[in-house]
Amino acid sequence: MQPPETLRFIRVTATGVLHWLAQPDAGPERAVIECLLSMNDRHPVNLHAMSASLSWPVAQLARVLFSLNRSQGIQVGTDVPLRDESGGDALAGLDDDLQTLAGSGLRALLASNDGLCLAAVGWSDEEAEQMAGRLASGSGQANSAPVLTWFFGRERVLLCTDAGVGQRDPAWVGVARRLLRACGPLGLEPGLA
Repeated sequence: MQPPETLRFIRVTATGVLHWLAQPDAGPERAVIECLLSMNDRHPVNLHAMSASLSWPVAQLARVLFSLNRSQGIQVGTDVPLRDESGGDALAGLDDDLQTLAGSGLRALLASNDGLCLAAVGWSDEEAEQMAGRLASGSGQANSAPVLTWFFGRERVLLCTDAGVGQRDPAWVGVARRLLRACGPLGLEPGLA
């Protein structure tokens, strides 16, 4: 008799989110990060179901997962991850995640490429709208605040903060998961990896 198989859970790390969602082009690692962020990470990973959703052979998926694990883009474990309390609204909890990232007394803002303010903490409504407008690609206005660019659904999403934020903060994963739900994945043609 064989011993029971140990269930494995895969959690996307802040490192994985920060690196792969900043890539403007689709690729296998980004496709896997997007796939994992769209899944319920409280369920054990099913490589066969995941490979079917990506239209890849299991061996190819395993290679990409191994690469992401080695680069600390994901963590594989046997413990069930903590519950994501974001609820049904795609952007619910985004302000809380931004507040966690910005820390007390600092400001953070998420804006779309066209200057729409998606979420802001520490800014008045008017200041947030003005800053989001300055971040728009065609605004021609200079901006000196630190900006991080992510790509979702072929659109840029910009994060602007008063100061640098923690590169390993798990709140990055919550922000990424919410934006992926709201904006959609960058996408990779099925079977291309």
